[in-house]
Order: sequence, then C-alpha cells, then structure tokens
Amino acid sequence: MPMITREEALRRLEKVANDIEALREALADGWLETDGDAATSAFLAKCDGWEDTRSPEEIIADIYASQTVSNRFKHPKSQ
Repeated sequence: MPMITREEALRRLEKVANDIEALREALADGWLETDGDAATSAFLAKCDGWEDTRSPEEIIADIYASQTVSNRFKHPKSQ
C-alpha cells in the first residue's frame, strides 16, 4: 500500500466523517419500524407475478445441462 501524505489522510477522514453524518441523518429521517412478517409478505407479493411454465422435468434437465466441471476445490495432489 503506497504511503499518503498527512493532508491526504486528513482529507479522507473528513470525507468519511461527512459520509457517516449523511448516513446518520438518513437513518434518523427514514427509519421505519416494520414487522418482519409484513416485510416477508411484501417481498413474496412482488414475486407472485412470475411463474415458470416449464415442467419439473424440463427444469431438472436445464439444471443438469448448465452444470460445469470444476477442479476448484480438489486437493492439488489429486489432480
């Protein structure tokens, strides 16, 4: 990480302080206490308009067709 000047460090800290103050104000002005169940219901209501017209067999076939082989988690000696 490159060194920065004292002035640059102070400038960055001032920006962070301003960002924190803006977040504090936004939180104070916009905080709404909501019921978790109501939020879940609202989310699910938004998803209600989408329906997959494929059969379960077609969905399964698509899943298998989209799978790829990966060596990402294999132990180096087993490759």
